[in-house]
Amino acid sequence: MKPISAFLLITFLLLSRQANADVWRVGPSQMYKVPSAVAGLVKDGDEVWIDPVEFVGDVAVWRANRLKLMVAPPANDRLMAVLKADGKAAEQKAIWVIKGNDCVVAGIDFRDCVVPDRNGAGIRVEGTNITVSNCAFRKNQDGILAGNNLNSTIIVEGSEFEQSGAGDGLSHAIYINHVKAFIFRYNYSHGTLVGHECKSRAHFNYIAYNRITNEGGTGSRNIDLPNGGTSVIIGNLIHKGANAENGNVIGYGLEGLSDTVDNSLYISHNTVVSDRGLGTLLRTDSKTKLIRAVNNIYIGNLDVLIGGATTVDTTNNFAWKTASDAGLVNAASYDYRLTASSPARNRAVDPGTATSTVKDYTDLPLSPVLEYVHVGDNRIRIAQRDLGAYEYSQLTSVYEPNPSAPFRVYPNPASDVLTIHAECPYSVESQVKIFSLDGTLLVNSVMNTIDVTQLVSGLYLAERGGQMTMFVIVR
Repeated sequence: MKPISAFLLITFLLLSRQANADVWRVGPSQMYKVPSAVAGLVKDGDEVWIDPVEFVGDVAVWRANRLKLMVAPPANDRLMAVLKADGKAAEQKAIWVIKGNDCVVAGIDFRDCVVPDRNGAGIRVEGTNITVSNCAFRKNQDGILAGNNLNSTIIVEGSEFEQSGAGDGLSHAIYINHVKAFIFRYNYSHGTLVGHECKSRAHFNYIAYNRITNEGGTGSRNIDLPNGGTSVIIGNLIHKGANAENGNVIGYGLEGLSDTVDNSLYISHNTVVSDRGLGTLLRTDSKTKLIRAVNNIYIGNLDVLIGGATTVDTTNNFAWKTASDAGLVNAASYDYRLTASSPARNRAVDPGTATSTVKDYTDLPLSPVLEYVHVGDNRIRIAQRDLGAYEYSQLTSVYEPNPSAPFRVYPNPASDVLTIHAECPYSVESQVKIFSLDGTLLVNSVMNTIDVTQLVSGLYLAERGGQMTMFVIVR
């Protein structure tokens, strides 16, 4: 389940269209054949719908604000419009240079941007605020490169970054300079050439539920936060490859801490696997204010910390030499789920809350609510009892809500009391049963109104008359 899938995002964009917005159709059978043909025509708030075909050598500068630049609907989660640079770059910077504010980019695949300065990007962000959703960045020198703008929030979600970098260590899968906030979630960043899989100088960083893996690449740090900032790293799958140029998994403050923000680092419920001969999980500037690492799994020949902080709290993390020792399903194929016998089960503690001085990001729980699903997707995490990025579950799939079921659950999400609305007369033969996702029967009721105060937050299945539907309890 993806909070903003390509289909849902496009539906949202259509519903939220401004009354005076124009829609510009781009494609081989449209009036405008390539995206650059409309870049100088669009006005603030317009939408550009790009057919899901390949465009070769077409690059553009977008100057209007509140643009929605997206693959033309209808589209499934991975049907994209492909922009292949073919030696071209707008302003010798990127396939797209986005100078407008509050823009959205969705369902675009950016490929092969190379410039003499060795920082050719899929997207160069020069405006304030951008959301990039369900996109791909393949074999660019930088996937996304964003300049300094302390008023800007950059959100990147559900996207893939493949084989980024010029091989010089100065170009990266994603490189965010000094901005207000950087949100990086549900992404797949892998195979970077010498550079970092994710690099940010933002004052606030939220790096959550991603797969950040060197794989066969020569990448440096998986996550590099060179100027610190309040940073939350939660629920990620992280792999340090055997060919990695740098043994550090996470770097923090190594180019000088920012002196205007709270330089605290929170690392919760990640699964880190290293295939490198020797590595370091975390290397920090010793002037860091706080390091709180809790409920993480570390596998391989890893030193935990080089450097330090004024306060270091690493009270509940567990290290194993091999993936089989930790009970991962199949680490060689990057399946970091837990087996039934994993020693990481039922060992998590309450990770607490991250605090920040950055407006809009003051208090964030460190308990994971989602899990990464490959590729660039996620699902609800049903509990927080286990270490690492995954909660153990016997199920490989779950039922989707069934619109033909002979009942409905109200409210959904629910808190204390559920009401079962039946479309047919109630009978004992069709009593209501509530199950956890591992199949455990929790409630067996002959009543239409059910008290569920004893159930914790999470996702549940309700069964009646052989039909099932799904609901969420929120505490």
